[in-house]
Amino acid sequence: CDAPDIRAISFVGSNVAGEYMHARGTGNGKRVQANLGAKNHAVILPDAPEGAARALAGAAFGAAGQRCMALSAVVFVGEAKNMLPQIIAEAQTY
Repeated sequence: CDAPDIRAISFVGSNVAGEYMHARGTGNGKRVQANLGAKNHAVILPDAPEGAARALAGAAFGAAGQRCMALSAVVFVGEAKNMLPQIIAEAQTY
């Protein structure tokens, strides 16, 4: 957080660690993005491959969400949000 070459910080993890990273980073004039308390998320980019919707649905619902690694959050970047109807359709098959 203190190195001058670091311009921004992106953090996913516990509340305590995230609050520390946010305070330390912003205190040093850096942009900080923190997703606190999150787990098992996916980031979908606009150039996601064919089959990504099915993979996401399987990761979230393939074992009725009971796996410790079951997907619990998805972040869509830009036009990737247009995949949402396809993901919902895939999820309904589980």
